[in-house]
Amino acid sequence: MKRIKILGLAVLMFVLTACDDWLDVNASNQVDRNELFKSELGYAEALTGVYAKMCDGSLYGRELTFNILDIVAGYYDIQMFEHMAWYTYEYAKSENEWQRNYCKPYIEKMWNGVYAQIANLNSLLATIDGNKGIFSDDNYNLIKGEALGLRAYLHFDLLRLFAEVYETGKDKESIPYVTTLAPTVTPLFTQKDAVEIMLEDLKNAKDLLKNDPMRLGVTPAACLASLPSGKYLSSAKNIPTWHNRRFRFNYYAVVATMARVYLWKGDEPNALACAQEVIAVQESTFPWVQQSDLTGITSTQTDEYYKHKQDRTFATEHIFALNVTDLEKLMDSYIYDGTVGMSQSYNSKELTGDERMKLYESYTADYRYQYGFASYKSNFLVAKFYQHTLCGRYFQERLPLIRLSEMYYIAAECALDPKDGVDYLDQVRSHRGLNSYSLDRNMSSSRLKEEILKEYKKEFIGEGQLWYYYKRLQKMDFSSHMTDVKFFTFEIPDLEQANAGRQ
Repeated sequence: MKRIKILGLAVLMFVLTACDDWLDVNASNQVDRNELFKSELGYAEALTGVYAKMCDGSLYGRELTFNILDIVAGYYDIQMFEHMAWYTYEYAKSENEWQRNYCKPYIEKMWNGVYAQIANLNSLLATIDGNKGIFSDDNYNLIKGEALGLRAYLHFDLLRLFAEVYETGKDKESIPYVTTLAPTVTPLFTQKDAVEIMLEDLKNAKDLLKNDPMRLGVTPAACLASLPSGKYLSSAKNIPTWHNRRFRFNYYAVVATMARVYLWKGDEPNALACAQEVIAVQESTFPWVQQSDLTGITSTQTDEYYKHKQDRTFATEHIFALNVTDLEKLMDSYIYDGTVGMSQSYNSKELTGDERMKLYESYTADYRYQYGFASYKSNFLVAKFYQHTLCGRYFQERLPLIRLSEMYYIAAECALDPKDGVDYLDQVRSHRGLNSYSLDRNMSSSRLKEEILKEYKKEFIGEGQLWYYYKRLQKMDFSSHMTDVKFFTFEIPDLEQANAGRQ
């Protein structure tokens, strides 16, 4: 395939600190892995480089979170005419060449961009076993575990984008599961086989990461995470030294991803067990957002200390997040970036006041309703990622990819007794300002499913997760454009198919 042939010869890139500080390892077209992988720091920097490239706007920095995936989930009142093509993407494949041509480049960048990072992970994994001697302490296991877990995570998102829902597509060809860096074509795996390999990667990663500093509650080595910093660590008990392990594919990110994969394949007992493992450490590892760290968001006060208290993304609840250093630039013209007038407002993703109120069922006490939006002209923009320049560093530039609340929603869906499911939902709701609005514990299973859907819609706006939820359950009643389950499956790029000899 094109990505394998090119990436097998490509220069492996890495960063030292920020998403845009990339350095060439070697000026030639051949990767000199001996140069990069001669120290544990080199391995750590190569892995950091993968996280950095995931921040790109064509990937999780925009399209796979608050833009394309939220467009197709039906969140926004779209203002830009071209973006309306996503509403009828599947239909457009055969009926409207203009719409198809508009969507194709975005999809190609998703496919190529994610596989590029899988190739970089495979480059790291190809040499790490032979270099165990250069690692100190348990860093070999931790770095290898991160790489294996992240490889599975990236493949899983590709599967959810480019394959049918598991129920109907488990025995059909889906995506290549690439585990080596070589100039050869990787075949398309059946979805069932791809998921099994995925779970094997995750199980191995979980075992390797058993001594993760985040799990043990100890200070990580410098090559495993930077330490939290900031002038006002007002909630010091909630900002431990391993806090920034949330930016790495840590032990709990592996377990949470396993919960997602098991639920995708319909294995509810295992999905529940994984979700419960994360929930069990909620108090010590993923403390709920504090209302005192939200009050500065809507305040007109200019006091520096007060402005630091703006935890819009509920940072301590993040299981795995990206540190997107140019997030404000990526938000501009799409969602709220703090400016009064955005540079290209016709791109903006807006909700009307009525839509916002309906989304949160008129519960204006809901933290997500109060602090997640900013008024813009006569409508509202998603503002959950924006941070005032004075905001505490430990709250800034965070884009969550897996958060604690999802584990409660998975547990609620998989609970054997609906009463237990309601309890899981209410644990989240009570920490979203809705402690006075408990759900009926005697509701039916069907009603519980409706409540879970409402929570997904409220919680994940801007994060790209709702569309995956709709797809897994094959729900098409959220949009008049969704008239066929095929609409949930993106096409593998034409160039990929041609270069792999599949056309």
